[in-house]
Amino acid sequence: MNNIRQLILLMFLSILPLSATAVVLEQAPLNGGDGSLSVGPSGVQIATDDFQFVSNVQLTNIRWWGSYDSTAPVTESLTVRIFADDGFGSPQSSFLFESVFSGTGDSSGGLTDLFGGTVYQYDLGVNQVLQGNTNYYLSVFNNDGNQDWYWLESATGNNTGWSRAADGDAWNFDSATLNMSFQLTADTTTVGVVSEPWTLPLMILPMLWLAGLAKKKSSMLS
Repeated sequence: MNNIRQLILLMFLSILPLSATAVVLEQAPLNGGDGSLSVGPSGVQIATDDFQFVSNVQLTNIRWWGSYDSTAPVTESLTVRIFADDGFGSPQSSFLFESVFSGTGDSSGGLTDLFGGTVYQYDLGVNQVLQGNTNYYLSVFNNDGNQDWYWLESATGNNTGWSRAADGDAWNFDSATLNMSFQLTADTTTVGVVSEPWTLPLMILPMLWLAGLAKKKSSMLS
């Protein structure tokens, strides 16, 4: 009887989605690397090379790295955006997703830029679904016009990027830009073996019949 109950429990567990968090895309920061100026109020917005996934993903975290000309402010403010493709291989003028990082970057990684400046790591928790087989673009810029912030380069990428002066402007393609460093983390879901709504009753009914039979047999023996 206990074995049958355990089997039924396992059947229910098998149809529940199992969530796991994983890094789905990374362009690792280059220690001692150069950076691209990206300061919104100064008229410089940067977008990374296009990326896509083979299936839908639900982003949970965006990580990136950058440095300042001088010491970082006590409270940093950076705008993070994701753009969809405009159909011609460039970001749309309007963003798909936007959030603002407000706080202090993490310098404990010990990274420095080309000029020996401290590199900060930033993490932003998000909840954004991106469709598979669709090009997307990541943009990060500093919101403080008095602080020159540089997005740190990566050793990996396709050396393409875009820039523009202000919101609403068309993006300018640059085939010789630096590869920007960033990391995307997402929830991946593994669906159980039951895929049709009518399958579950067909699987459970025999188990219930066996359970009833075992109970009846136990009563007869007692």
